[in-house]
Amino acid sequence: MNALIKQRLLPVALFLLLFPTTVSSQEGPDAKSRPDPRRVFTDLANPYRNLKDYTVRIQTKVNMPTIRIPDFTATLYFKKPDRFQIETKSFAPLPRNSGLFNPFQFDPEKNRIAYQRTESLNGVQADLYRVEPLDSKIMVRYFTIWTGESPARILQVESLSFRGTKGIVKLSYRNVEQGSEMWLLPDKVHVHLTFPEGAPNADAWSLTTKDNPVSGGMRQLDEVSGEGDLDLAYSDWQVNTGLDDRLFEKKK
Repeated sequence: MNALIKQRLLPVALFLLLFPTTVSSQEGPDAKSRPDPRRVFTDLANPYRNLKDYTVRIQTKVNMPTIRIPDFTATLYFKKPDRFQIETKSFAPLPRNSGLFNPFQFDPEKNRIAYQRTESLNGVQADLYRVEPLDSKIMVRYFTIWTGESPARILQVESLSFRGTKGIVKLSYRNVEQGSEMWLLPDKVHVHLTFPEGAPNADAWSLTTKDNPVSGGMRQLDEVSGEGDLDLAYSDWQVNTGLDDRLFEKKK
């Protein structure tokens, strides 16, 4: 009897030894294929491939430690691939690398992107990625990005600069109709910043776009430490109006 059982089990044992991955790949908890980061971020940018420029009005509430900055309104201009200009009558500390909408910022050709895990973000299933810019001029060590919902979009971005400032950006969107096209664009953005303690803020430069004509107040930002918040509300979107390159030239 025992000999008969052994005879019957021997082929099964040999099969498991020769083809162990066949069973584990079908029944294991990691059977689901991991997302392809390059494909994911290419697909995120695809809906904006025909976006050449935009103009938008931004209303901002600022709560910064150690300094008081009044609420302000600014007009933001963007031209593909990464040119910004701000028009405002007051000082406008807008985070350059996270608070300004650029659908091409995380181009897979310009960033090293790695999938980390899938988790719940505010009740929504989201995929988490680590993104490292390849351009040495970008003063951010890496971004952590959550994507999700349908159609897919960036839900949250965390950044860590080489100088120690951390940022968390949470985005909500709305559909904006422009002629025959519909664009999924930011509606409200919340930015939480954590500055290095006990030292002048070397990342003050990151709170303005490089072409911001308003420089007053930068001395105050150099002294910021601790944590601060910005709430941005976007309105009056205008897409593909043919913005002139001269608008983005540095004013002498």
